[in-house]
Amino acid sequence: MKSNRGFLLFLVTISILAISNLLNFTVSTSRFNQSYPSVICPPNTSGLTTAISLTSSKTQIRKTGTSAMNTREAGISRYAIASQSAVIDAGAITPVVWQVRKGVWAGASACQAPITSRWFVGATADITSKGSLNLVNSGLGKALVRVSVFSENGELTPRDLIVGANSFKQISLPSLAPGAKSIAIHIEAKSGRVNGFLVDERGKGLRSLGGDIVNSTDDPGKKLQIPAIPQQVKRKTPSPHTLRLLVPGDVDARISAEIRSTDGTFSPVGINGRVVAHKKVVEIPMNILMSSGKFALHISSDQPILGSVFSPTLSQGKSDFVWSTAVPDLQEFTLATTGLAPTLVFTGSEIEVRLTVMQAGGKSRTIDIKGSDIATYVLSDSARSVSFSAISPGTSGAALISSKSGYGYVPLTPGSVLTKSSIPDSNIRVLNP
Repeated sequence: MKSNRGFLLFLVTISILAISNLLNFTVSTSRFNQSYPSVICPPNTSGLTTAISLTSSKTQIRKTGTSAMNTREAGISRYAIASQSAVIDAGAITPVVWQVRKGVWAGASACQAPITSRWFVGATADITSKGSLNLVNSGLGKALVRVSVFSENGELTPRDLIVGANSFKQISLPSLAPGAKSIAIHIEAKSGRVNGFLVDERGKGLRSLGGDIVNSTDDPGKKLQIPAIPQQVKRKTPSPHTLRLLVPGDVDARISAEIRSTDGTFSPVGINGRVVAHKKVVEIPMNILMSSGKFALHISSDQPILGSVFSPTLSQGKSDFVWSTAVPDLQEFTLATTGLAPTLVFTGSEIEVRLTVMQAGGKSRTIDIKGSDIATYVLSDSARSVSFSAISPGTSGAALISSKSGYGYVPLTPGSVLTKSSIPDSNIRVLNP
């Protein structure tokens, strides 16, 4: 009898241990924190004037270049920064920077969350160049950044650069690729909270040749959409455009292209079937014989490729130029537009986009955009923000901005997306392994 009870007790003990181990293995609690990372804006370098469009004067903001990491309210919905770079806790809203060398040139860029890899297709490093690559580290420790440069002669030796904590480093383009006429740049963040911004400013002696901010793009792809290329006619002659391409892989690419405009859809001369050499920056002249307006360029390639379009512009009698860069498919987000009055340009086979425009007085209105190939909408001066929703597949967009100082281009992509991170959970096993 005693042996039976002992055996039964043994079985019960084994069962309890097995069940507890099973429950310990299969049951766990996971907690997550969802938030939008802060975005970083281009630094205000010597001689420039920088204004950042926000949607609220209560937006939290701080500057790099200081030991303090505390944020404060902007106090105004169009924030001017005199030096360094701004770090903005803007949530789901993407602020836009309008940067001007007064009376000389203007450019625009969206503020972005820290990156791991970005490409810039544009600018020059020849004798006319006064441009720079600006690397921003908004973190508490030093950042290591690898900078790879491609030119018309091929790939240059990559450089590893260190950027101090909560600061930015300005590198002149001629020092990166001395004498190169056409360049493309790839930056990779090896450590730190890194962002990069490229300024293409040109001059000949005391004469300015204009300038622009070259917006960064994602990694190479086999399909490129460049939604908003300004087409102007000066003295009855259409402005010339230059298509810049880079195949960063190890195989040449064969490409085809299609222009979409209000004048119709057609293939530009000299592009379809063209073979683009790999690891070299290639430029193709585009003489588009069409009336003033905007057009989109769609490129297909059998190899991953990068591209942008250089266009001379005339804004309120001021000569300038603009770089129109490739943009991914449009997704739902909100863009701050205080003080900008941009022209929104969308491209796609069948375009459907719902715009929710927030006015300065707090009122909002909804506009449904529909069309084929290309569609445009001009926001008023009183618009503080525009939200994009109900977007048809394959639709992309960009914004064109003009002022008396020059022309600017902003890709319609969110500067920050919602991220999820796990919250550490205390467990008694940490103390009792």
